[in-house]
Amino acid sequence: MNVAKSSLKIFGARVCKAVCSFSAVVVFSREVGAAPLGTYYPFLALLGIVGLPAGLGLAHATQKRISEDDDSAAYLGTAIVLKLLPLLGVAAVSLAAGDYVNRFLGADLVTLFVATLLVSSVGDFALGVLRGELRVGETAILEVIRPLSWLVVGYLLYRQGYGVRALVYGYFVGSVLVATIGWWKVSTPVGRPTVEHARSLFEYARFSVISSIGGYFYSWTDVGVLTLFVVLGAGVTRADVGAYENAWRLSLVVTLFGKSIATTLFPQISRWDAEDATEKIESAIPTALLPSLLVVVPAFVGSIVLAKDLLGVLFGPEFVVAWLALIVLAGGKIPESVHILLTQALNAIDRPDLAAYASITSAGLNLLLNVVLIWQFGLVGAAVATTVSFALNTAIHAHYLTQFLELRLPFREAAWSVVASAVMGGAVYGVRTLIELETVVQLFAIILFGAAVYATLVLAYGPVRMEARRTLGPLLSEYSL
Repeated sequence: MNVAKSSLKIFGARVCKAVCSFSAVVVFSREVGAAPLGTYYPFLALLGIVGLPAGLGLAHATQKRISEDDDSAAYLGTAIVLKLLPLLGVAAVSLAAGDYVNRFLGADLVTLFVATLLVSSVGDFALGVLRGELRVGETAILEVIRPLSWLVVGYLLYRQGYGVRALVYGYFVGSVLVATIGWWKVSTPVGRPTVEHARSLFEYARFSVISSIGGYFYSWTDVGVLTLFVVLGAGVTRADVGAYENAWRLSLVVTLFGKSIATTLFPQISRWDAEDATEKIESAIPTALLPSLLVVVPAFVGSIVLAKDLLGVLFGPEFVVAWLALIVLAGGKIPESVHILLTQALNAIDRPDLAAYASITSAGLNLLLNVVLIWQFGLVGAAVATTVSFALNTAIHAHYLTQFLELRLPFREAAWSVVASAVMGGAVYGVRTLIELETVVQLFAIILFGAAVYATLVLAYGPVRMEARRTLGPLLSEYSL
């Protein structure tokens, strides 16, 4: 598998995904306002949290075992059986607890919630199988389908008067398409389930599920706790939840490249680990980490200068309440960019147990800090809780990984990025004081100005310039006419 080529495909797909998703957020924010989004976002949060016991970490375990190229058919058949039973059980419990689900969501959505849970779980499992087959690049189109459906189907149904249900139906239709196309593309045959293969899957999954819990806690604990404060009438509104999640989604844009590289690199590192090619793994990590750091650092500085403008111009005045939370969340993407790669590497060398210990520790801290800090500081408290707990998670992952590999981080290049970002921030602030940002065009113009200043400065540093040429050169020559 060509890691660079596959990473580029995934990155391109995720840029399209981000454009679709972000366009949908902008459209729905302006059309329906923050309060309905305060129902839709908890729907997604609950979907992810309830999906954890339904999945039991089997998708990641299946990806790992299939990537090892040994008894793939038997592993797939066994994983399907193991996944169906808890999934159907969780769906039944969700239906039985329908009144509580509806109260949490603020709308009668339990039936649609269960249907979406079933379909999205099947689709996500298909993506894991494809990645295990080292066909990561082929999943690119599937990355775009769900947000595109959310935008197109959701908007059309909203115009027909379906309200917040339109957003959910859009997500549901996209999940159906992902599941259908994903399983159509899978080439591994479904073999006969065996107890031996079940034990092997559970041996890996028992720890990877904990890592998954940590990931979902990081993604959704803040929204979940904020929603509980809404239900309890404790000073948080559904409009606050909608504004906070929009800030969160805006901050996510800068991690696209790092996630694309990590997604591609996992099965390749798994294969290298099976071949005892430790030096290749050690060489790949800093090379893969640098591009992500070169993006998240200037994005954080830019958010300090433009946070209010980003939320107000893109979404509307009622979303500006989350401006300080946006700055904190953008800062949190710096340790996250490191963690994205480290956790994939630790799992790929078959140590999900250590990744699990790190995740469960930070997840517990995340929950505790969210309850305390939201109570005291509202939206900013949620952002601080999420950022602090994830920084700890990253540090623990780095500690564990250094026990098996020589971890070399690109400190000099990252330091130069900080300098270039500071100069860029000053330049953007100077321009910002001269104009009144009122339109999206003006906002993007000043962002492009900042990006041009930063790119010029960061590429003036020789090591960064050489690394960019070494990484992008083969790709440019391959895709050139």
